[in-house]
Formats: sequence, structure tokens, C-alpha cells
Amino acid sequence: LILILLLSGCAKPKGREVRIAVIDTGFSSKAIPAENVAQGANYLIEDGSTEDTYGHGTAVASVILEHSSNAILVPLVSNVYDSGKVSFVDNATYAQMIRDAVDIYECEIINISAGLVLNKQSVREAIEYAEAQGVLVVASVGNDYVENAGQIYYPAAYDTVLAVGALDASGTEIASFSQRGEWVDIFALGEDVEVKTLSGGSSKEKGSSYAAARVTAAAVGYLQKESNLSPEELRTLLIENTESYGAKVNPERR
Repeated sequence: LILILLLSGCAKPKGREVRIAVIDTGFSSKAIPAENVAQGANYLIEDGSTEDTYGHGTAVASVILEHSSNAILVPLVSNVYDSGKVSFVDNATYAQMIRDAVDIYECEIINISAGLVLNKQSVREAIEYAEAQGVLVVASVGNDYVENAGQIYYPAAYDTVLAVGALDASGTEIASFSQRGEWVDIFALGEDVEVKTLSGGSSKEKGSSYAAARVTAAAVGYLQKESNLSPEELRTLLIENTESYGAKVNPERR
């Protein structure tokens, strides 16, 4: 788990465009097709690039596109890898990124494959704003269960966020590393997940980040069929139809 962690000239994919803000490390242009990428922004470095320097955002984007090939992804860079360390935006900026995903980038879904250990008012209010504006937020629940079973991560723990944990490689059991508890909504495949790397190659990775990306892709499918679904309606569909995309409902969910 990373803690807080181009408008293209090419022809865009066929089908109704569903715009997804991916708040993460950006995308590698060697791995993510330009026709699936819309103009985003780097919130850590003024006038900085959205080119991925770490690999996490690229991997998340690749999972979304594997299951929803005509989605339009907006890279909003919240953390940057440089000189052997990762730098992160502050909480206020993070909250602004969520609001901008709605107001500036006109996204219908926000994917957050990351988490905060503290419940910050600015972030909570930004999540509430997204819900009020009809935007679904999907977030990963974290990968620290073995070391810290009781840890709850935000924004996944907020009531209006679809909180996604990880299933193991079999797709039948909760992955040993995945957070769990009544605050988690569903679990999706999060182990031995094939993702794209910075170079455009592929590798197999694990983490609730990729489980959340899989659920985001499923949400795209519903919005392409019915564009005026509310976030609440989308969450209900995704929870009630987990079998259609290889996920499972959390039996403990509140």
C-alpha cells in the first residue's frame, strides 16, 4: 500500500467514454495507451509531468484497462519517486485532488489505490463532495493485516466509499495480507495479478490496490450501460453482482 502513501491527439476507444481519475503515481507512456489517457496533473511538482516514476499508478491503470479497454483514465499524481525515496502530497492537497477530479476533470469514478492512517476532515469532506456530485469513489483497504490487523485506512473506511480488499490467487479466500473487518465492502483478486511495468513489460504483483482497480473496471461496465446511475446505485450493483467479475461480498460488512 502506498500511503499518502495527455489529452491525446490519437483516436479514442469506441463506446461511451467513462472518465476515471486515478490518484496515484501517474502512468508510463510506454505501458498505457495514449488513446486511453486524458490530461491530468502532477500535484506534487508544479508543472511536473504525469509520467510515472515508481510503477504503481501504471500497474493500477493496466488492471483497469485489462477489464475495461475503452475507459479514459486521468492521471492525478499524488506521489513521486526520485533519488531512492517517495514524496507525497499533504492532506489538503490530497483533498483538493479529489475535488478537482470532479470539478476540473469531470470524472465519473475516482480510483484511490492508497490510504491514510488518520481520518482527516479535509479528505472526508472531499469524499462527501464527490458523492454529492454523483461520483463513485473506489479505494483499496490496505495490505498490513499480518503486521497490523486492526489498522483501518481512509478513504476506504468512509461510508460512501466502496472499500475493496484482496482475494488470494485462487480467488476464493481473503489474501493473508489484506485488511478486513466490517468496514470492508468486497474482496476482489489481489494476488498473482498481471500488471504492466514502467517499461511496458509485465509482472505479477499482489495488493488490494489491484483488487480496487478490478472493481473500478466493473463499475465502468455499469456506467456504459446506464449513464445516470448514482454512486449509491453503483455500489449496490457492484456488491450484489460480485460473481460477475470474480469478487466476493464481505460477510462482515456493516
